[in-house]
Amino acid sequence: MHKFALAAVSAALLVSAGAASAQDYRIPFGDLDLGSLEGAAAFDARINAVASRACRFGAPMPDAGCRARFRVEVMRQLPAARRDDYARARGGRVLAMVPILYG
Repeated sequence: MHKFALAAVSAALLVSAGAASAQDYRIPFGDLDLGSLEGAAAFDARINAVASRACRFGAPMPDAGCRARFRVEVMRQLPAARRDDYARARGGRVLAMVPILYG
């Protein structure tokens, strides 16, 4: 099973590809505008490149599953504001929590 390490360092994500590989992977994003289509696409390309490298060496699961799990972990580590920007650029909706008052 893959285990990922949490670390956000200088606008870069530091993701561990698992205990078996003992390798950390850095994904810089500080230079990207994740709220733009171009910035989100560049971030996707960086994630895909790093995930391919990470999953090629010592991944204890099929490659597609490894890359999907890697991507989920990267998105989990992305700061909330940057994740919201990315979601808007990708056409996703960011929902606000609004209290509902009854009666």
